[in-house]
Amino acid sequence: MNWIEVKALFDEAPVDWSIFVDVFERHGCENTLQEDSPPSLSSAVVDLEGSGDIVRALSNDLVISGASSVEVRSLADENWEEHWKQYFHPREIGGRFLIRPTWEEAPPSDRLEIVLDPGQAFGTGDHPTTRMCLELLERIDLKGRRIADVGCGSGILSIGACLLGANPVHAVDIEPLSVEVAKENAKGNGVEFEAIAGRGIAALADRGPFDLVVSNIISTVLIQISAEVVEALAEDGQWIVSGIIVQNWPDVLVAAAEAGFELRDKLEEDGWVAARLAKS
Repeated sequence: MNWIEVKALFDEAPVDWSIFVDVFERHGCENTLQEDSPPSLSSAVVDLEGSGDIVRALSNDLVISGASSVEVRSLADENWEEHWKQYFHPREIGGRFLIRPTWEEAPPSDRLEIVLDPGQAFGTGDHPTTRMCLELLERIDLKGRRIADVGCGSGILSIGACLLGANPVHAVDIEPLSVEVAKENAKGNGVEFEAIAGRGIAALADRGPFDLVVSNIISTVLIQISAEVVEALAEDGQWIVSGIIVQNWPDVLVAAAEAGFELRDKLEEDGWVAARLAKS
């Protein structure tokens, strides 16, 4: 399968990346890769009949939204995977996890090892939003707890929850390809969780109530689903949120409080915020 890569370039890093993430999502690109030098945000569209129209509309909207320029290039599937390998290496996260790509070996360790082949699904532990989610997960006793992973991507957070003893774990992503990647990564790590294609916590409504929901998605979506998450949680349930730029954190916190959450824990790294909220 071939792909068309669309990369938005910026003279300076945007204050709010989520604006451009949202542009990609509106055109069917649920997964984006952020790079810092030069500042850019990219994704890929499957190269099929009609893809050219999507790419032109996406490129136009990116420029209107503030991108300095947009680069478009054809990308064979195997080249896309090689592109990923430049950025994804073994990494220790928090006090308990080690993330390792399938194509690299890591020294023996007593850490909980998550082995990933992200394929077309993003979520490798190299981004602060993912790292902070894993750190917040390891601070909770998850043994025997029912977990929902909303926006599961590669399945990294679901795998981490399973390794920490959570059971059962249910994952959902709007992108069917991400769901398939998450299923394969579950097998590769010897864990079991359900992964389905759907939109938000509503897609898992009949699996609850949940002891914990984890959502590493953009701020606007977190705000939109906060009331639904409250309804999906058990009486003492908690919600780990990430994917929030510092400037958007006050809005997310206000929406969460209005929905019935209280702040319990908060991490901040490189301009991103993750937090653990408790149902009040």
